[in-house]
Amino acid sequence: MKESNFKKISVIIVIYFILDLFLTNLIFKKTKLWKSTNKVDYYWRIKSEIYHHDLMPNIDVIEHWQKFKLRLVTNSIGFRDFKKKKIEKENKEQKRVLLLGDSFIEGSGYDYKYTIGGLIQNKLDDKFEVLNGAVGSYSPGIYYLKTKHYIDQGYKFDYALVFLDVSDIYDELFLNYSKDRTKIINYEYTKPIYKRSFYKVGEFLSTNTLLFRSLLLLSDRTEVFKNYIKLKYKASKEFNKPFFKTTKEDTLFFRMLTIDRGFWTFNEKTYFKVKDGLKKSDYFLKNLYDLFEKNKIKSYLIVYPWPTQIFYGDNKHETYWKKFSKKNNINFISLYDQFHNDNKRKFILDNFILGDIHWNKDGTIKIFNGLNKKDIFNEISSLE
Repeated sequence: MKESNFKKISVIIVIYFILDLFLTNLIFKKTKLWKSTNKVDYYWRIKSEIYHHDLMPNIDVIEHWQKFKLRLVTNSIGFRDFKKKKIEKENKEQKRVLLLGDSFIEGSGYDYKYTIGGLIQNKLDDKFEVLNGAVGSYSPGIYYLKTKHYIDQGYKFDYALVFLDVSDIYDELFLNYSKDRTKIINYEYTKPIYKRSFYKVGEFLSTNTLLFRSLLLLSDRTEVFKNYIKLKYKASKEFNKPFFKTTKEDTLFFRMLTIDRGFWTFNEKTYFKVKDGLKKSDYFLKNLYDLFEKNKIKSYLIVYPWPTQIFYGDNKHETYWKKFSKKNNINFISLYDQFHNDNKRKFILDNFILGDIHWNKDGTIKIFNGLNKKDIFNEISSLE
């Protein structure tokens, strides 16, 4: 290419870019179409300098999660609740029950009254104050550091229910701790500066130019379609059905069974990869229950299955933490027996969100009823 032609093309590109930038901010950003593609700013999901991330205190917002829309309310310490309210460091009128867990216990997809935290609060009534410290993507290291942080601040708890998810072990692989393990270093600060700069430039272009916005949306739609076709093909093989006779339900059901963070409980190759996460989980849970004992907090460790474990079985998660609990004198509750059914497919579709591994309303009630059958609520009330 001649140098003069190169200069002309360069000038045209620069002029186009300037016009795109100008028109986008002057006109296109004001259109309904543009606003419909805006990324939602979940400003209420904040960083923690100690335990990685949390929810902002005293919020009352509508949050979109997958196809769901829910009301998310937190109290004065950022715990999900029925309403905004002041949480004192010590409650002399009610016994306190601390809940710890990830998105399952936070209650992804549903208003608080339909979550396990809401159901437990209604069951225990006004004699108890349930404080739900669960947030999506939490894991044992976060459970420990967050609990220690509030205890160090002077907050008092009487009981603690720790819901240990299958994915918690996997999530521990991606957390970077300080050398003394007293805080978690947020992952974005560990990325090379050139990667952070690249992402910032990309974010600027996609939010300020029509060209890059269109390319981003096209890329996203293409990726979604491509992944669906791949998933449908794998589902047809798994269920021994012709590709074109494999339904959307077949495809989404297969996705529920094959999310990679749940594989380690029955797949030896995946189990080997998460051994470090298991080791870290063991360490932090031991510290967490020592903390409970030191502060005279009556505690329980609770495990439950994903669709993966219901369909394919589990010879790792339940048995490992049962032995761990026995060794460390921890009250252990397994809810696996609540999820046995001869018609596994129908049972999973009845109790979990289609295409996902989280409980639907019926599944949440099943978890609640399982706890009730284990007499955990009667035990807590009797210890009042």
